[in-house]
Amino acid sequence: MTAPRPSVLVDLRPCYEGFAGIPQETRLLFQLFSEMRLGRLGGLASGIHFAGPPRRRSAAAQTPFDRTLQQARVLISQDTKRHHAPPGLSFLLPGPIRRRMHHVTTILSLARREEQLDLPIDPALFEDYLWMKLFDNTLPPSDRGLLARAEFFATVLGHENARSLSLLPLPFQRRLNTAGWDVFFAATVSPYRVTPGTQFMVRYYDALPLLSPHTIGEPWPHTNSHARMLKRNMDQGAHFYCDSEPVREDVLQLFPESERRVHTIPALVAPEYRPDVRADSELRTILRRRASTVTAPAGGRKEPPDAPLPKLIIAVSTLEPRKNYLRLFRGFEIARRMTKAPMQLLIVANPGWRSDAELAELKLLVREGAYHVAGVPLAELRVLYSMAHLVVAPSRAEGFDYSGVEGMACGTPLVASAIPVHRWVYGDAAEYFDPYDDEELATILARLVELPRETGVLSDMRDRGLRQAALYQSAALSPRWERAVQSVVARSRVHHPA
Repeated sequence: MTAPRPSVLVDLRPCYEGFAGIPQETRLLFQLFSEMRLGRLGGLASGIHFAGPPRRRSAAAQTPFDRTLQQARVLISQDTKRHHAPPGLSFLLPGPIRRRMHHVTTILSLARREEQLDLPIDPALFEDYLWMKLFDNTLPPSDRGLLARAEFFATVLGHENARSLSLLPLPFQRRLNTAGWDVFFAATVSPYRVTPGTQFMVRYYDALPLLSPHTIGEPWPHTNSHARMLKRNMDQGAHFYCDSEPVREDVLQLFPESERRVHTIPALVAPEYRPDVRADSELRTILRRRASTVTAPAGGRKEPPDAPLPKLIIAVSTLEPRKNYLRLFRGFEIARRMTKAPMQLLIVANPGWRSDAELAELKLLVREGAYHVAGVPLAELRVLYSMAHLVVAPSRAEGFDYSGVEGMACGTPLVASAIPVHRWVYGDAAEYFDPYDDEELATILARLVELPRETGVLSDMRDRGLRQAALYQSAALSPRWERAVQSVVARSRVHHPA
């Protein structure tokens, strides 16, 4: 007899967060799952900021109006930073005190209750919300049909509040009633405990909160919550799917006994990254329109509209210590003194944690001609990658590093720090440098910026990069994810037969 098709419930929480990285891959994975041969696909669309339960539903049958109003309230609560004040005289308290009291009382009052997945979101009624809030930043309009192929749910307690419970003893861990679902897929380490019989799959991106706590903001709560969720997910029998082999090796250093449950499937990169060279005027328009206000000089940038563009060296990532931007800035300054070729930095980045030093240095570079842009949509980022002379991935620590693959997919040669993750992900398609050596980086930049893109060394790097980037497309990775789901479901059905 043919086994029933599996059902998969995916935690979509990262989709609320932005354009690139983990949010981007979560959207791509959900789209990939929507095309698998599944019995059911569900999306847990719990927001980040939700600070209190919506009005409780009546057990009695509801009218269409009641159900629609209930869902509208759920969506408002998922998508707002507003703290809903509890009843009583608490409104007399100052706002900050009231919010803190409500945050704690909400979490503790709901901590021991099990999430029932009884807050459905109708994708026909709320198509615009689901698409714009969760998927539009990455997926093309042609993928909107995935909404009709999936079910969507919210939770009473928002994801970040559930995460807060991970800092408390194990009995307070948030339980999620996943009865009837074969697989719960967590897009990062998860604050939830799933129902026995549901297989737990965790997409794991890096152990940096544990291994590089000096590079993250608010390291005490961040490291401790990450560590507790990681340990609890592992103790609950979760299967981990790391985005690179070096990350898998990090996990096995922490849990050597769990080797059979720790796997590697590389990160999925959007197919929209492809060569897209435009006229210089279009590039200038993007640089002007997306110029970051954080580092913009007073009075704006003064640049003749017909001045020839320099050769651009692009770096794309959040400004934070482990991204090694200060090393890039110093290496670039040295390189400029080593060559007469016109060159300039193009930094695509939003400020991250502990980025004061990077921002201060970047402001000086922008005054001297560097470009700093932010909030760049994928279609425009593709143009920036394609028209740059080089992409640089300078990080000291990464789990995968999407920017190098995205740049290679757009046909631009890559210079990367020689960390294990980069060597695993980029293979022989990149030129590598010691991430602690300004001079070595500068020498490589000065040498490559003098070479033409169309022939010789850079042309060869371009071809190798395009081949390497193809390893991270859906066509290459979809079969691996389908086998992974089938494998954990088969294991579940052996141990929990119907």
